[in-house]
Amino acid sequence: MMLRLRGILVQLPGMAKPLFAIEQFDVPIGAKVLIQGPSGKGKSTLLHLMAGLLDPVMGSVELNDQDLRHLSEAQKSHLRRTQVGLIFQKLNLISHLTAKENVGLVLDPKHKGANIELEALRRVQLVEQADVYAQYLSVGQQQRVAAARILAQQPKLILADEPTSSLDDENSEAVMNALFEQATNSTLVVVSHDHRIAQRFDKVYNFAELVKR
Repeated sequence: MMLRLRGILVQLPGMAKPLFAIEQFDVPIGAKVLIQGPSGKGKSTLLHLMAGLLDPVMGSVELNDQDLRHLSEAQKSHLRRTQVGLIFQKLNLISHLTAKENVGLVLDPKHKGANIELEALRRVQLVEQADVYAQYLSVGQQQRVAAARILAQQPKLILADEPTSSLDDENSEAVMNALFEQATNSTLVVVSHDHRIAQRFDKVYNFAELVKR
């Protein structure tokens, strides 16, 4: 999936000044892109913009030449459910569901099956915790469940917000291996301040250089 941003201006509710602006930013189909920078500068907001969870004050966000401004909320929700995979920094797991059930949330009911969910958890080294409720998993384990959900969904565009921030070297490598394996035929955009993962990407951007304030 191709991603294109043009003439973007972002201003959050209650803010006197714009958070950031982007004149032009393109991610070609199949590209693997990392956006680095310190926390609290707007990297997560940029991912939300790319996913259609946030509308810019000005400018356009296009996925495969489709301008998100021209889609209804229902259409954008369908796009995220079927073609865009998201790993949020806050993970968005449901605490009273098991790891396996959380992974299954992204699947169409007719495609659900233990093998799909368990295989995704195996790829992030978490299959032994498949029946553990999310509230009892460590932050690092929850992070791997969020990654497994992407593997089960098989989206055309993967947007990941700090996917390795709470992981040790071994589990960080397992998650990134799985994401890159899944992204073989997909576009991958990661925002992170984790310098361990930078060498894996086709292109690394400094967030401060990408935006104007």
